Amino acid sequence: MKKTLFALATFVLIALPASALADTITFTPTPRDLNDLDHHMAYTWRVDNVNLRGQTITGARLTINNIRNWDSSRNILFIHMLDSARSAGVASFVDDPTNSTPVTDIRDDFVDPRYHNQSNWLVAAGTGDTFLASPSFTTTGQNFVLNLNAAQLNILAAYIANGGNFAFGFDPDCHFFNDGFKFEITTTPTSVPEPATMVLLASGLGGLYLRRKRNQKQNQAEQ
Repeated sequence: MKKTLFALATFVLIALPASALADTITFTPTPRDLNDLDHHMAYTWRVDNVNLRGQTITGARLTINNIRNWDSSRNILFIHMLDSARSAGVASFVDDPTNSTPVTDIRDDFVDPRYHNQSNWLVAAGTGDTFLASPSFTTTGQNFVLNLNAAQLNILAAYIANGGNFAFGFDPDCHFFNDGFKFEITTTPTSVPEPATMVLLASGLGGLYLRRKRNQKQNQAEQ
């Protein structure tokens, strides 16, 4: 009986809801602030050797701490999620050779092809590219948080499956001081028992426990 109770208890633990078994993997770049996103550069941040341990992605978010524009000029930060990038870690490309100030040429160079044929462009031709956001910022710092939606989570999973890596592309059309980037992926086991199965297992465990107690009382009475 004790062995049966232990086995059922083990099954109930295995059948815990996915939320109880969720895991979070955190990634940060080097340098952590992506060189403060200089306005005459475009950047990629490639994350390699991603191991989800056979689990399913259920959430992901990009956080930029205390990001602010260096002046009050018009500004946009274009953010992309990429299948990969040419260089590991953080890489940059000069997309404003004149280093114009204030920035007047605001365009997304991950979309605009003007530099894509150059040998040192950040992304190889044909690489998967998913646009995520294009926020603007004031001179007052704020924590920017971007939560990926369900469709974007599926794309992220596909990118990781295709080579075990993914990347971000950032085109800052102005200069953005910040205190660091962080990307978090939340995963849960791929197969989770149905709630009805969990209730059944718990009920079975409770029934066996009560039966064992009754048998103990009967044995004591007979003695």
